[in-house]
Amino acid sequence: MKNLSLVLIAGSLLMVPGQAAWAAQHDCSANNFHVNDLVSYAETREQHLAPQSTNAIDPSANGSVVVHGWNNSDILVKACIQTAAGSDSEARALASQVDITRGPGQIRPHGPSTDSHRYWNLSYEVWVPNHSNLEISTNNGSISLESVEGRIQFRTLNGSVHLTQVGGDVDGTTTNGSLHVDLAGSSWTGRGLNATTTNGSIQLNVPENYSANVETSTVNGRVHVDFPVKVSGDVGKSLSFQLGSGGATIQARTTNGGVHISHT
Repeated sequence: MKNLSLVLIAGSLLMVPGQAAWAAQHDCSANNFHVNDLVSYAETREQHLAPQSTNAIDPSANGSVVVHGWNNSDILVKACIQTAAGSDSEARALASQVDITRGPGQIRPHGPSTDSHRYWNLSYEVWVPNHSNLEISTNNGSISLESVEGRIQFRTLNGSVHLTQVGGDVDGTTTNGSLHVDLAGSSWTGRGLNATTTNGSIQLNVPENYSANVETSTVNGRVHVDFPVKVSGDVGKSLSFQLGSGGATIQARTTNGGVHISHT
């Protein structure tokens, strides 16, 4: 994820293209967080939560989300809070007023209202049990998910999505962003994957001995598979094929962008 910069134009806060780098690089910094001529500040805060039947993760408007599966039974939430205000003390005080969650199952921040004189943003890095049900939403931020199996829904408006070693019933979309999926093992565990983007490319990496049914398509772009497969559909635009002995369906579709499928 790229750096976030905010400026005030005609009395409105507008985001310059690019996002805060913290979640992807695990570096919480105020160096690239700028709002008007305000003083910037950043701090990291952690909180442990008990897992719920479904865990909703939704950062602030320009925040990103990184989720890792782990063997522990609890949830660890690590938040990067970035603030901007008239002075360093005001920026620090603003950060202290931001709650990084609303309690178990509600990994959403809560804080003061923002305006042209004070602004805050938050991104998450979260560790959840390997078997977890998740609902992840961002507005202007990327989503990265690894080593989690369960009922998983993800949605972002402007941001890329990276899925690594996931399983279960996984469904999600991005409007303006790429999709990168790294499959693992010999087959999909669970119901399958349905991932779409409107404006973005798709990269699907598949182990050589993987078994699944793959369905992929693009409207304005091309589909390219790096290895031989027996396909049906409009070659170059819409492909359906079986890998190995078949199994769960892996769907990856885009409207404006290419699709590239390769072996790992």
